[in-house]
Amino acid sequence: MINYPIRIGRTRNCFFTKTQKNKLEAGIEILLRVINHKHFSDQILQFDWINDENRRFFRFYHANNLSNKQVLHRLHHPKEYFEDLGQNDQLVILPFNSRKEIANYQSVSNPIIWLSLNCINNNWYTPVHIASAVGHELSVLLGLDSSSEKMPRAKYTNYKVPNFVGSLVMQTANLWQNSVTDIRDAFDQIDPDQYNYFPASTVVGSSINTSIQSHQNNFDSLISSLLIEQEMLFALQDDLTPTETARLICLEEVLLNLNKLKNKLADSSLDGSELDLQFADNKLGPRRDS
Repeated sequence: MINYPIRIGRTRNCFFTKTQKNKLEAGIEILLRVINHKHFSDQILQFDWINDENRRFFRFYHANNLSNKQVLHRLHHPKEYFEDLGQNDQLVILPFNSRKEIANYQSVSNPIIWLSLNCINNNWYTPVHIASAVGHELSVLLGLDSSSEKMPRAKYTNYKVPNFVGSLVMQTANLWQNSVTDIRDAFDQIDPDQYNYFPASTVVGSSINTSIQSHQNNFDSLISSLLIEQEMLFALQDDLTPTETARLICLEEVLLNLNKLKNKLADSSLDGSELDLQFADNKLGPRRDS
């Protein structure tokens, strides 16, 4: 039985009422049941998706190239990941009214999951919504979404771990709605086709997310810097010294090869994320006459 240590907390300005805490506790219980359910594990392990070029990927989009098995392991064993970061493995759920409250909050050692008071105050925001929101944010905290500093395509968002987990929580909970009153009542109000649980990282922006920078962005930065130098040297025309001429010829060769390697990187993408910038190739700039 996989269990998460989760604490419901408060900030200096915000707190959950007793009724809201009851709803939160029901949502946490649903999430734990879902994560321990075979359907949840099977769907994570069997996940794949197809992009617009009809190419199939057998791992999640923008998941730091982790395999499906590695994603599931991290979801089942968060303590390992948080300990590597030097954090306590106890999750703390905190309320918020605005982005400013999140930005101003200083967490000492616990991973924080934010929940909007504007959402939980509504009857339509059920414990299933809470379970999905916590599952989504947990995936972000566990480093399973590396898109914050990249350029993900919006149409592929549902193939990212947090979004897939958020929807999968609802789908898995639906399997036992006839036997659990809270879940049955929730699905009286849930439209699976229009399901939105408003995760904080999406509502207030990706500033909550921490992740690695795209390798492709690094390629682009290097290519851009070399292009600037190439253009400066080319502007000198006939005033180039022999050393500067050799440098310019070398730059042209390096730029050609860098763009070829960049395209190879995109073509060998494991999760489709490198394809995001495939059509944003830099021009090589003016070439010298031979």
